[in-house]
Amino acid sequence: MLRFFRNLSTRGLALIYLLLVLSYPVYGGNLASQLPDIGTVGSSTLTPREEKLLGQEFMRNIRQSLKLLDDPLAVAYLQNLADRLQPKLGESGQDITVFLVDDPSINAFAGPGGYIGIHTGLLLAARAEGELASVMAHEIAHVSQRHLVRAFETSKKTSLATMGAIIAGIILGSSNPELSEAVIASSVAGSAQQQLTFSRTHEQEADRVGLELLANADFDPRMMVSFFEILQQRQRTLSNSAPEFLRTHPLTLSRIADTRNRAFQYPEHDPSDESFFQLMQARIANLSRETGSNPFNRSNQTREISQQASQYYEGLAAAKAGNYSQARILIAPLLQARTQRVLFYFSAANIELADNRPDEALKITNTALELFPGNTPLIELHARALLHQDKPQQAFEFLQSTLRQHPEQTFLYQTYAKAASKIGENAEAYRALGEQQFHLGNVHQAIEYLEQALKAGKLDKYEQISIEARLKDLKSEALSREQNRVENSE
Repeated sequence: MLRFFRNLSTRGLALIYLLLVLSYPVYGGNLASQLPDIGTVGSSTLTPREEKLLGQEFMRNIRQSLKLLDDPLAVAYLQNLADRLQPKLGESGQDITVFLVDDPSINAFAGPGGYIGIHTGLLLAARAEGELASVMAHEIAHVSQRHLVRAFETSKKTSLATMGAIIAGIILGSSNPELSEAVIASSVAGSAQQQLTFSRTHEQEADRVGLELLANADFDPRMMVSFFEILQQRQRTLSNSAPEFLRTHPLTLSRIADTRNRAFQYPEHDPSDESFFQLMQARIANLSRETGSNPFNRSNQTREISQQASQYYEGLAAAKAGNYSQARILIAPLLQARTQRVLFYFSAANIELADNRPDEALKITNTALELFPGNTPLIELHARALLHQDKPQQAFEFLQSTLRQHPEQTFLYQTYAKAASKIGENAEAYRALGEQQFHLGNVHQAIEYLEQALKAGKLDKYEQISIEARLKDLKSEALSREQNRVENSE
């Protein structure tokens, strides 16, 4: 099977990468043509449930192999951008879930189940939010048109787990061939080799729909052309080391001309406010592995940078270096800004926690929650500050009510489990960890945690019935997945 992957890597890998990764290639298209119906094509190939399971298997492999940046504010920003762009997909449509990959390369990809990965390098390279949106719109178009589902028509007998691992392995191949080979080689055992073909029509649809999504979301479709300029500039600068997009999708003059012609058929847009986008760039630049990469201090900088964004970047950089007093001086004035940003309060409170001043952190989060009630990143940070103050009962109750309303917010579970453990609610701590693992796609790990919850201590009748019912559901889910693996490998 290892030889199978090596054969693919010499001739077929690029083709399969085009099919499965669906990374932002742009071809010509007729803007005036009728857009295809969304969410209907391919429904006979994979059921919505199978597509969801495939996405979970895909993400399980991605999480094991890539470094994801799980900052709740950064992820929420990208998710909000996707929600703004995506159309109403209908009952048979696929929800979009965006995640951030901590990688300096300029890249993005769409996986099964509506998952879209954005590299930090792409976000930092974008000169305007519209350029980032143009990439995301193209990836969303692939999802909404169900291109992956159509592509699986000839590989129906490959198990969902295997397909998820193969897709993840191919994505990894662009940055780490050895890791990619290991992932794919370990996943294709027992699976028949599939001859997959890639339809150029899919890319034409994604390009056409992507421009339409940009326009409908009040972004300038010309930003797609603007992003091409970034790729061209980076290619000239890096010489033999081209951006990831260009390695698999050479940027031709005809493609640029095609896209430019179609983009300029849309009405002109007034320049948008880039202040919040620049703030997020400042935040991600400090959180990512690209240490010291100031997105506002480049020799070829041609855009206007807000003083607020520069000051925010410097404040975060000072905190990262352990200079908390300087960070406090830089961030504090931002809290008085006319437009009060959640991330200013969040960062200010984080600085106090890092400097072991939980009392000051709580003062900030209390004020912030009055201004932004229900904001889950602030709620989690407030709970962490309570734990630092040795007030686990308050942290537990605070998070418990939030999780009842937002069980999908996986970043809350870890802090909630710590609070539960500190007050002796060990069963609840294990249950929280189990739910976290389930939402991350690790069903077997979730089952182990719930079994530990049943053994953790004295439970009242309701708690025991609740955990046993949840455990039954998860075991049924695991059995269903295993049966699918067996059936599709025969």
